[in-house]
Amino acid sequence: MKHCSKMQIVKVSILFSISFFLLAFTASAQNLSTGVNGLDLTASTNNPVPGQNVTITVRSYSIEINSAKISWSVNGIVKQNDIGATTLVVVAPALGKKLNISVTAITPSGGSISNNILVGSGSVDMLLESEGYVPPLFRGKVPPVYQSTVKIAAVPHIANSSGIEYDPKNLVYQWKKNGQVMEEDSGYGKQSVTIKGEMVPRPYSMTVTVSNRDYSAQAVGMISVIAVAPSLSFYVNDPLYGTLFNKAVGDTLRIGSQKETGVFAVPYGFSKYAAKDNLSLSWTINGMEHPELSTNQSVILRAPSDTGGTSAISLNISNLTDILQGTRSGFTASFSANKQNTSAPATSGAAF
Repeated sequence: MKHCSKMQIVKVSILFSISFFLLAFTASAQNLSTGVNGLDLTASTNNPVPGQNVTITVRSYSIEINSAKISWSVNGIVKQNDIGATTLVVVAPALGKKLNISVTAITPSGGSISNNILVGSGSVDMLLESEGYVPPLFRGKVPPVYQSTVKIAAVPHIANSSGIEYDPKNLVYQWKKNGQVMEEDSGYGKQSVTIKGEMVPRPYSMTVTVSNRDYSAQAVGMISVIAVAPSLSFYVNDPLYGTLFNKAVGDTLRIGSQKETGVFAVPYGFSKYAAKDNLSLSWTINGMEHPELSTNQSVILRAPSDTGGTSAISLNISNLTDILQGTRSGFTASFSANKQNTSAPATSGAAF
């Protein structure tokens, strides 16, 4: 059974991370379009990272824009001047830098209207970590499960005019869940937020707007959270080496000539506080439930001595507190006859 890898602070290719850039205007900062003097300017995306192509489009509802001669300038340098040139592709600047894009439209009758837009860049890496249970020394990570608590942290990348990134601890964070501002979790230095899963599990989005104290630099990050059911894996419990966590038991476990194999069950993702107090375990062997094993996280499987065959082993685990947390899994134990061994079939285990 596969599990998520350990959370690391990495870039967009590994973690949930959506970057948003600064888009400001002379008349109205931090908007996505501006329509001053009859010209409307929009950008193709609101999430470029430095070096990404951005298409700026000009529209007008007061003149026939397609017949006008349109001149585009970037930081005072003319980049395009042609009839009907309604778009311009620019490259998002480095962190802390801005592009001042100006456009002037001249109609066939000689009328002229202008507007401009400022384009910058920035990003926010979003990190998500579930508090779900994993065994000691486990280096992996589990996804959020039903009714579990998750922690979401923002790692912003915005810079001043010199290109020096701001310390995340000195920025202002506004958190939103499904578009609703979380007032108590927002504020100066509040880089993370903790969310408890609801009784009715629904996917939700978390958005954070990160700004410096004078709001001259800003970036927005977003992540979607989708809860899943917890999972269950089985591992061989070796009498000499202990539990072999390096390889989970697959569909079939072969009991060798020793005729006895220990199996350790590990529930992944259940709320940590419930892992030892509020979990109900139900072991089933060949369709028959064994209530005497209801407190056992591990069992010892002993094969018959005079016959070969298979036995179906399954385990159902449920959380008595967070009732949506439950899972079931199993495997087939395969064994062969060995007349030299006179032991009887049995199961036993250590208390959970």
